[in-house]
Amino acid sequence: MSGRTSGLFSAIVSFEDARGRLLTGKRWRVVAFDQDPLLDHRLGRAEIDDQGEATLLIAVADIKSLDSPGERTPDLYFVLYDAGMQVFKTRVLPDVDFEELDPVSGEPAHITRRFGPFRVDWDA
Repeated sequence: MSGRTSGLFSAIVSFEDARGRLLTGKRWRVVAFDQDPLLDHRLGRAEIDDQGEATLLIAVADIKSLDSPGERTPDLYFVLYDAGMQVFKTRVLPDVDFEELDPVSGEPAHITRRFGPFRVDWDA
């Protein structure tokens, strides 16, 4: 990580049903996890809004953990819950770099990243 940010990043996540329609509404909750060698840890959670997006704030401090103290980029995955019950888990997205620098400006180019829509092969 370059240290050129406030230490907070945004992950905007969306899911669609088997027919390609975005899942919307507060019944849906998304939790972001970082896969680590011993214990995966939660990075953030949010409800899906009426536009079909969940915006999760992720802190740099939450990316590092006891079993990966030098980690600079999380191995992200998202879990979708319907009324508190897990209904879907994405594949792991390895080494997501929120502070990758723009080659021209030298500033972080991906403080906010969009993920999805992930297809949930289950009709809600």
